[in-house]
Amino acid sequence: MQNCRQPLKIINLSDLSTDWHWLRDEFTHLPNSWQHYSSLEYKLPEWLPKKQSAARFIQAFRAVQASKKSPSLLVSHGPRPAYYGGRMAQLFNPSLPHLVYSFNYTNLPTGIQHKAMAKAYQQADRFVVYSTLEKQLYADYFGIDPDRIDMLHWSVHAPKVPLNETPLVAGDYICALGSQGRDYQTLFEAMRLLKHIRLVVVATAESVEHLSIPENVKLYTHIPLTQAHNILTHSRMMVVPLRDSQVPCGHVTIVSGMFFKKAMVVTNSAGVHDYIQDHQTGLFYAPKQVKDLAEKIQLLWDDTAKANNLAEAGYQFANNKCTEKSVVSYFEHYLSRLQASG
Repeated sequence: MQNCRQPLKIINLSDLSTDWHWLRDEFTHLPNSWQHYSSLEYKLPEWLPKKQSAARFIQAFRAVQASKKSPSLLVSHGPRPAYYGGRMAQLFNPSLPHLVYSFNYTNLPTGIQHKAMAKAYQQADRFVVYSTLEKQLYADYFGIDPDRIDMLHWSVHAPKVPLNETPLVAGDYICALGSQGRDYQTLFEAMRLLKHIRLVVVATAESVEHLSIPENVKLYTHIPLTQAHNILTHSRMMVVPLRDSQVPCGHVTIVSGMFFKKAMVVTNSAGVHDYIQDHQTGLFYAPKQVKDLAEKIQLLWDDTAKANNLAEAGYQFANNKCTEKSVVSYFEHYLSRLQASG
C-alpha cells in the first residue's frame, strides 16, 4: 500500500479496554495518529440510571468533536458504539468517514430503538460483519445498502495454546464455551443420554439460568479467559449449541476451537456456514434435536481418526482465513479507497 497523501486521525470508539488500540501497531508505517474513546474510560456514579448508555453518549460526542480538528476516520466497534458515533456525526460532522467494525447483533432491536438505530446507521459508509447471513439480514432490517456491508471472517492473532499447563479439569471430557445465542437446554438433554461422557461448560450464569444441570456436566461461570483456554486445551472436542438455524453467533468460539485444534459439533445454523462445512471442518446437528446431537457427539468420541481430521482441517481453515493478516489487508484496502475518494 502506498502512503496516504495526508495523515489521518484514526479514532476508535468502543466498549473495550482503554488500553486497546485495534490495528495501531500494525500500521506504524503510515503517518496516521490513533486515538481511542472507550465507554469504560468515563466513570459515572453508580446510582445513575443507564450509565453505560450515558458513557457511550459522552465518548461518542468527544470522539466526533476530536474529528473536526483534522482529517479523521471514525472506527466504531460494535453496533451500539456505531449508533452513538453515527448519531453524533450526523449532528456535528456529517461527512466524517465512518467504518463500523464487528457489526453483530445477538438480538435485533425493536420499536423506537430500531428506528433510531436505522437512522443513525445511514451515516456510516462501511460495515464489517462476520457471516454472509448477517450481510442481508442487517441490510434488510436497517435499510442499509448491502454494497456498504462487507463480510470478513472473525480474525485474531493466533492464540498461544497452553499445552504445558496443569489441566484445570482432570480426566477425559468434552467442552462447550460461550453464552451468546446458545441453546444449552438441548445440549444438557443430549448429555443425559451420554452418561459415560463428561461435559465442561464455560458460560455466563444467565445463559444457563433455570436449566437443570445433569450429573455429568460441570459448569464454570465468569472465569478468566486463561482458565477457559485451559479447559479448551485439555478437552477431547467442543460442542457449539446455537439456539436456531439463523442465529449469527458462535464465530469467536468456533475460531478459537479451530486454533486449538479441536473437532467440533455445531448447530446447523446459516450464521456459521462461512466457517463450518459438514464433515470437513466440523459436524452439524439439526437445531433443537437432542438425539441427533447425542449421536454426533458419540460419533466423534468413538472415531478418533475422524475427530483428528476435522480438527486439522479446522486449524488450516483458521490459519488461512482467520488471522490478523485478513483484518490488516482489509483495512489497508479501506484506507486506499478512502484516500482515492477524498
